[in-house]
Amino acid sequence: MNFQVLQHQLSQFKEIAVISRNAEVDGLILHVMGMVRRNDRTLQILILQYDEAYQERLAVAEITDLTDHPGELITNRIEQRGNRNLVPPPRFGNVEKVCLGKLELMTKGSSSDKCSTEQWDKAALFTQFFLSGWNPVGIDTQDINAMFLTSLTCAGVYDTIPEFETEAPIRFSMRQDRTRHLVELPVTLTVGSEYPDKLYFTDKVSGEQHWVQINRVTLCDMWAEMSQTFDNIRMKEQFSPEELAQRKSKFEERFSVMCPRGMCYSVIEYECEEDISLQFYSKQWLDAEPIHNNSVSIMGFFMKPDKPTGKLGLKLKAAIIQEPMAVNTVNIEAELFQYNQICKSDDIVIT
Repeated sequence: MNFQVLQHQLSQFKEIAVISRNAEVDGLILHVMGMVRRNDRTLQILILQYDEAYQERLAVAEITDLTDHPGELITNRIEQRGNRNLVPPPRFGNVEKVCLGKLELMTKGSSSDKCSTEQWDKAALFTQFFLSGWNPVGIDTQDINAMFLTSLTCAGVYDTIPEFETEAPIRFSMRQDRTRHLVELPVTLTVGSEYPDKLYFTDKVSGEQHWVQINRVTLCDMWAEMSQTFDNIRMKEQFSPEELAQRKSKFEERFSVMCPRGMCYSVIEYECEEDISLQFYSKQWLDAEPIHNNSVSIMGFFMKPDKPTGKLGLKLKAAIIQEPMAVNTVNIEAELFQYNQICKSDDIVIT
């Protein structure tokens, strides 16, 4: 850090409007700092989040040395469960619209960062707000290191901060999002087998029960699939032969580390409730130690079933276990590890 960097940080803020309003949601203290117009004419709404339970988890982590776990095997299962994730979920990550009285502001993005007394950009921001009359009542005696700052970026460009009623209710309207629910139900998947009955599974937290009708399990040669993709006429129209060859070579180099030639991925085609999608993993992978290779980029594949509907007449969906398996694999000891459900969080209203 030098004075030039600090001066740059301070120059980012062209205009500030202090709001300084609090709400408590599920034990969280939410503090709306206000709005800031930056030098690129973007408008942001800033909210601080303080979680007392998060502060307690930090203290426990320091005592038990959670990040190291001497002698304890860390598996993919533990990582996927998220037990070691100390970051609380952002409450404002899916805000679609903010209403300050009659003023309506649509959002186009958000970011959330952990605060720290060592972050000069945060210190510069807080200082600017203090100089503008900010009073962080309700969080003024709490540990800054246990807070998160969310920045909601509003759609459009602004030559000035819009006028708003300072005492009017503030409503944060949420858009639909996917929520993750842990299941961990063991299931034996058999390639080419019939699945006449529904499989019922339970949310490990809420106890809510759902069902899935597996239609079939197949093995997919992703090398053959991607070869067809690169041979597609649209790809040939979009890229020159040299560019296409370069992209194909780069893909093969990266993908060969994840799935050697001659190996396949398993695909589960299924029907279930409309707003739910499923995630399967093999038990062997879940109980194995994670392999972190910074030189290999993670690839994600989306499989589309050949038919639009399944045996029950519902939309046919597909889940892929992205783990290389031999082409003669028949039985896969797996788990229906989690389901994702499309839902809409309750709006947050600060009166």
